[in-house]
Amino acid sequence: MALLSDRVREAFKSWDTQGDGTITKRGLIHLLRKLAPQVSEDDLEVLFVAAGADAPGLVKYQEFITYLWSEDEDARARGLWEDAIKKARLKASRTWPEERVKNYWDEVENRLKSQEYIDHVRTKMFVQVDQDKDGRVSFDEAKLLICQSLRCAADLTKAPSPTQEEVRLAFDAHDTLVEGRGRMGVDEFVNLARYLQVTVAEAMQPLSKVLTG
Repeated sequence: MALLSDRVREAFKSWDTQGDGTITKRGLIHLLRKLAPQVSEDDLEVLFVAAGADAPGLVKYQEFITYLWSEDEDARARGLWEDAIKKARLKASRTWPEERVKNYWDEVENRLKSQEYIDHVRTKMFVQVDQDKDGRVSFDEAKLLICQSLRCAADLTKAPSPTQEEVRLAFDAHDTLVEGRGRMGVDEFVNLARYLQVTVAEAMQPLSKVLTG
């Protein structure tokens, strides 16, 4: 079975009429929304900014794919949560006053960086998810937590339920070689938990008095 990134790359090539590795931004938006209908144009704009894509003209789609499916182990070790917060701040600033957005996401970020949160994940969540008590978490052990978190965010935003592929990608993005591929140690799991918390926090924004009060 072809990897998702390979299928996306082939789809991009079919739109690369000049054969020069580029696609118009409008064409890229159309193609990505065809591949993933649940993704909004605002979501794509955030991706373009984060990946450093040129705003008005042509996009080098190979660089875009490399950004989305980076295999860099340093990036895996850092996790996705900090980048997710940056993207969420940018999106939220289009709807709410900048100072309120700052207060909301500063609060989320500080909580996820706190020793209290880290200790909670290490001593409570990790122990609970590690069903076979081998000190590592497999995808099969983590998938229920990931699915529940992503489904909660989807329900809050009235988005489609997460697919099994999306659940798997969330795990793989935080799975380093420290414990071997397919197994997470506690530090990797902490970053996965942070990412899931950011996803839910973004979905809960309209309910927050910090932003709407």
